[in-house]
Amino acid sequence: MYPDKPGFGRRGLVAAVVTLAGVAGAAAGGPALIMHLAAKQGVSVARAGWCRTGLCLHQVEAQRLRELTVAHVAVDWDRTVRLVGVEVSARGGPGGGAPAGDAGGDAGGDAAAAGALDWVRRVTVEDLRVRDLPLPSLSGEVYPQRHLRGDEFTLDGSVVETSMETPYGRIRLKAEPAGGPGGPGGPGGLPALRIEAEAAVLTAPEALLGEEFALHDVHAVGEYRNGTWSGTVGCGDLRLPAVVDVRASTVTATLDAVPMATLFRALAAAVPEGARAHILGTVSGTVTLHADGAVSTHVTSPSLDGFRVAGLVGDELRDRFTYAMLDATGEPSSRTTGPSIPGWTSLERIGPSLPAAVIAAEDATFSSHPGYDLQSMVDAAGENADLGKVRRGGSTLTQQLAKNLYLDGSRTYTRKLRELLYAVNLEGALGKREILETYLNIVEFGPGIYGCTMAADRYFLKSPSGLLPEEAAWLASILPSPRPAFHQQYERDRPNTARVRGILDNMVTLPLNDREAAKQRAIHFVH
Repeated sequence: MYPDKPGFGRRGLVAAVVTLAGVAGAAAGGPALIMHLAAKQGVSVARAGWCRTGLCLHQVEAQRLRELTVAHVAVDWDRTVRLVGVEVSARGGPGGGAPAGDAGGDAGGDAAAAGALDWVRRVTVEDLRVRDLPLPSLSGEVYPQRHLRGDEFTLDGSVVETSMETPYGRIRLKAEPAGGPGGPGGPGGLPALRIEAEAAVLTAPEALLGEEFALHDVHAVGEYRNGTWSGTVGCGDLRLPAVVDVRASTVTATLDAVPMATLFRALAAAVPEGARAHILGTVSGTVTLHADGAVSTHVTSPSLDGFRVAGLVGDELRDRFTYAMLDATGEPSSRTTGPSIPGWTSLERIGPSLPAAVIAAEDATFSSHPGYDLQSMVDAAGENADLGKVRRGGSTLTQQLAKNLYLDGSRTYTRKLRELLYAVNLEGALGKREILETYLNIVEFGPGIYGCTMAADRYFLKSPSGLLPEEAAWLASILPSPRPAFHQQYERDRPNTARVRGILDNMVTLPLNDREAAKQRAIHFVH
């Protein structure tokens, strides 16, 4: 529906209008001659004759470039062509060109169309329907100035504006030839389009992102050429270079030292902590979204530089605090603990075996990472995207502590982002020893069994410092799923010895002889 040049040429709907106007210019030859001339232009007319307003054509069909049918055409004496009941199919030949064997018509036909442009004063359309495209019925003036309008759709000159509902929210679009009216054409003579899009709110129905995920003030602007759109996309004050491959249904955005604060401001609706925290640092990498069916995300070459967070974690963790947990029956409850509460066990009194086992089982790089393992998180995200569900978390001990203290157990990317902020803040506020001590005192080891002191007593009737290496390794082995392990291993007296031996191999802070001896001993529970 876009012109190739001011003379309109012979493209789509405008080509048919110009052709019919040329036929009207030869009306003196009678209806039969009109139908003959129309046929030479690739337009079939079922009936033609004089009517009260002038010349009337009925059941008009054009097969050039696009399939087009018009129920009724009236050429009025005041040189107005009125089209009623117009249907245009969005299907066309390869590249949108003319059918094979059609070189674009003869010179005489083009001359007739050009003459019609001078003769026609106005072309009006009533009830234009574009099949195979999500456009409403339109009406308005086509020539010499195009003004088509419909329900949330307008064509004004060469500018199209529309609004459409998508699974992610309502999107407003504006498109015009690149460079403005008369701008340069794209491949095959088709115009390159400058496309702008905006949405007040976009949500994602995909479970991996979470129900609370939403983006506000979303915008994009760029040029569409030959199946590819390139430009910038953004949310709020975030702006990212992006490329959309329409045929592959992919969006690729580039992050080049984007401030982390800007990123989390864009995600404020889903990550409210981003508005409360003081966030430093930048993020770089390439993000690719695949939207073929469900949306999946892949990140390549990720890097975080100078990432720091403050303002979320206070001094309460050094005294007493309350966190949410589940009681022995699985009902929501809460637990108050802390260094000033009886039952808290300091890291020195826990002894060496259990910390070594937990680090070996859950987070081998605990002593050196900044609270997160970026590559592990990216790898987990890619694996989860392939599976369509969260099976792997890629969380460090610090992130697990953040989840247990401040968040629920939902397995979504939104919660992972919130968890990341708390984890980085914990690293700065507590340090490694306090993080490990806090983790061991609050983590769940079974139904209603929280903290290492309760766990060592419940399973082995010991204090944490009295645990043998194999006992500590078994406690560490059940951390991913403590309640199922309680029923399947403890109650049945069937510990997963293969998993225990693997953890013992990785407890490198203990002497090798002690680890090897532990692998030979049986684990005995107290019931």
